[in-house]
Amino acid sequence: MTQTKTHTNEKETKMTTSPIRMQQRPMEEDLNPNRRTAVLVGALFLISTATFIVSNALITPLLDSPNFLAAVANHSQLMIAATLIGLIEGIATVGIAVALYPILKWQHPALALGYAGMRIAELAVAAVGFGLGGLLLVTLSATAPNGANSETLGILLVALRPWTLMLVYIYTAIGGLMLSYMLLRTRLVPRGLSVLGLIGYAALLLAAVLDMLGFIDLVAGPGLAWLVPGGLFELLLPIWLFVRGFNLTASDRMRLARVSG
Repeated sequence: MTQTKTHTNEKETKMTTSPIRMQQRPMEEDLNPNRRTAVLVGALFLISTATFIVSNALITPLLDSPNFLAAVANHSQLMIAATLIGLIEGIATVGIAVALYPILKWQHPALALGYAGMRIAELAVAAVGFGLGGLLLVTLSATAPNGANSETLGILLVALRPWTLMLVYIYTAIGGLMLSYMLLRTRLVPRGLSVLGLIGYAALLLAAVLDMLGFIDLVAGPGLAWLVPGGLFELLLPIWLFVRGFNLTASDRMRLARVSG
């Protein structure tokens, strides 16, 4: 009789604990992709920032030279490499939107899609203004000694770059405001971090417009202060995502919304 009761208790225990294990396993498997997504988004943010800085650091001395076409001709491989590095920045920003879309779309489908659209538009502007423009400068630098037309076109291409940068900043700011708002509403990251993003991208949008109107210089001098809040957000957010990931309570709530939907 004792053995029969023991076997019966074991069967009841297995039947009781088995559904719990079955419930816990999908939850763990569902939260793990969000953790991987958090790390991926953090890495893409850092790649985007690093490639933007490196590309500008390599190209700016060449284009600031009095005879910039000669400088580009003497460092054509460096110019090509810096241009391609700049395109990596644009691809990384699109990657951020693509990685976040499956998570954000459950509560904010329109904003999540709009954010992806802003990032794609940003890449398109950068590809034409920076990418194609940079490669055309390399081509013109090889033909510059043959006539003044090449030099004139080169001056136009160089003059186009600040306008391209401001357009990129505008798309970045609008997309960043969308992202920060979604992060604030979903509580995927701390509220303070989301608010910092809202402040930083609002400042960037205002500063880009003021620069285009000629009131400030966002590329040098005191105007660079407008970039600090947004830059701080894009530095702190990856660090948070690496260390803590997305808020698990928010992730679980969004998972339940996805299942019930």
